[in-house]
Amino acid sequence: MKKTLLSIVLLFCFASFTSAQLNDLKLKNSSKSSFLNLSSLEKNNTFQVKKRKTVNSYFGAGYSFMIFTSKYMQDAFPVLDTRTGSFLTNINLFFGFAVARAVTLEIEPTILFTSNEKTIDYALSQTHNGYNYAHAVTNNLLAFPIVFNARFFPFFKLASFARLFFIGGGVGAVWMREENDVFYNNNATFFNYFTDPYSTQSTNQWQPIFRAMTGFTGSGGQFGFGGELRYNFIPLTQDKSLPFATRFASNANSVDITLRFYFSL
Repeated sequence: MKKTLLSIVLLFCFASFTSAQLNDLKLKNSSKSSFLNLSSLEKNNTFQVKKRKTVNSYFGAGYSFMIFTSKYMQDAFPVLDTRTGSFLTNINLFFGFAVARAVTLEIEPTILFTSNEKTIDYALSQTHNGYNYAHAVTNNLLAFPIVFNARFFPFFKLASFARLFFIGGGVGAVWMREENDVFYNNNATFFNYFTDPYSTQSTNQWQPIFRAMTGFTGSGGQFGFGGELRYNFIPLTQDKSLPFATRFASNANSVDITLRFYFSL
């Protein structure tokens, strides 16, 4: 009787141990299978998290008070002709976007025009029908610059107004056309409306633009404004046989004080 009872107890222990081993094996296989399935899904990028970069875009318009640094350009095209009240008008449009928190890129097309009645005297390098001097009695300038600007905001991490300060530069091209009413004679400073030959002449040229600038821009909201100080480098093709400021001057470099208004998209 004792032997029989002992045999039953041993059999029960063996069965319990075997069952525990089988359950443990199933759990391991199940875990392995889940791990393999998860790895496979990860390889298929099913659970990959894609990080999106925020790009803030904006557009707007600005006005520049433009002062030429060359004497020929300054004399022929002042910021304001006080006798006629005509302005050297520089209106620019722009569209830009942020490529990082501290960097913006933009494209800026501009229209530049002015017309005045200042008399400008030109000593020609070659005679024109036997005359050595030309006297422009009207000066008309039309230009279409287009520039790609980049701005860097070194204090973008600050919470103060200083975060809006930037330094930057630009590169582009400009088409420039000048048209004048001109009298010719052999007198360096005088001309006669009734006897001196007269004609309307024009010249145009394409030139590169290089720009350095600094200022404050943006307000962090839907609408913003800014002020900038710029210096533009514009070389010119000289030809002193032609009575034009854009041909006598070696450059059309300028200092610009620009006011800008923009809207965020």
